[in-house]
Amino acid sequence: MTTDAVHSEIPATGPRRFMLTFDDGPVPGKTDAVLATLSRYRGEDGQPVRAGFFMVGDAPIGFWAGRRYYAPYEIWIHKGSMRRHPEIVARVRSAGHLIGNHTTHHIWPRWPWFRAEARLKVELQAWETIAHEAAEQYPNPSPWNDQPRLFRTPYLADTPELTRVAQALGYQIIGGETVGDASPEHTVQDVLKRVLNLMESPKNDKAPVVLIFHDILPLTVNHLGDVIDCLLAQGYSLQHFDPDRLEDRTAGNRILENQPRIAASSITVA
Repeated sequence: MTTDAVHSEIPATGPRRFMLTFDDGPVPGKTDAVLATLSRYRGEDGQPVRAGFFMVGDAPIGFWAGRRYYAPYEIWIHKGSMRRHPEIVARVRSAGHLIGNHTTHHIWPRWPWFRAEARLKVELQAWETIAHEAAEQYPNPSPWNDQPRLFRTPYLADTPELTRVAQALGYQIIGGETVGDASPEHTVQDVLKRVLNLMESPKNDKAPVVLIFHDILPLTVNHLGDVIDCLLAQGYSLQHFDPDRLEDRTAGNRILENQPRIAASSITVA
């Protein structure tokens, strides 16, 4: 199937809006490539488009280390680390994008050992410590504490326990629609068809569609521009990622407060 074929199958019916978000970075080269692609596009006000990056604090290294945290079906084990790559965190911030909490280790919260709310709280707060330390290494005109307090659950696998913890810590929980870039059998045509179907879904006729890409995956690194160009060619409107404009928020859009800092090394899994 060609890109043109996908375009013709699903005609746009109006100027529906979409926002861009990215999960699982930062990873050298890959996140940088996504930033370079985004720099070519403008939001609704003509300014460089602002996206959301939901970053991993310090992903485990190696297959067996990841098994303690990742979902049992996970195949993409080389995830990002704000701790190891603070320079990429700085580049994302300098480009005007927002950064959200995606847990310290990219946990699958349905593991029995992540049912305890105390352990989940440590997982989210250790991310905050790493984020603050990364920000301090590369000063930015915009203070880190001015960042909105955003959280997205890895795998979108929300559990009651994790929702309660995130809300208690003042996070706005951000959902979205996955574009299909994590399926190894998918091509760019598959992603285009899924995204266009999402844009035409009746449930997405009011609020902007929050698209979820992964800045660590080859399909997004190589074809993000193709997907954006396709949507723009269909008449859809690229909007700045703005949590205040999203419906069904599960918590207020609060500013980062001085929460207690917890070291990532303090998290252990039995």
